[in-house]
Amino acid sequence: MYPRDICPLPYEGEASGMKNYWLIIAAILAACCAWAVSAQTEETEEVTASITVRDQEIPGDGVVGNVTVEEVVSDGPGWIVIHNNLFGHPGGVIGYAPVKPGVNENVSVTVHTFVATDTLFAVLHHDAGEEGVFEYPIPDVEQKVDGEIVIEPFNATAENTTLINLVERCPKE
Repeated sequence: MYPRDICPLPYEGEASGMKNYWLIIAAILAACCAWAVSAQTEETEEVTASITVRDQEIPGDGVVGNVTVEEVVSDGPGWIVIHNNLFGHPGGVIGYAPVKPGVNENVSVTVHTFVATDTLFAVLHHDAGEEGVFEYPIPDVEQKVDGEIVIEPFNATAENTTLINLVERCPKE
């Protein structure tokens, strides 16, 4: 059975009827190609990674608490990681949470308050290894903008514990 047996075309103008079928097929293909190009443009649109975090009190029980990062803009899947302050530089990791590509708002990060310092660093990392598994220090390295690590320091206090101040505990002589 041939397509013309199902939907016969009149003898006169049969060639123009076939042209219409080809035009319809060409239009469908063009629409699919346009959709694929626009989808690709959306996926490859670059964002500038950034972090917005304010000084805050960490609610919790003296062992664990939660830090809220107001906004994280990630260039691909990643992690917002909270580091201790080690004499003005990021120290050990005390908590982390996954972030999706693009804008993430009010990201809650569970942190270990019993080892937290009174100044903390929010650092944006890539999720470059096994997806959904934080693998630090490699391969989930820090995201960079213009060669600089995306990092924001902030001050913290805790509800039920005193956070460590390394400068007071270990003064430079």
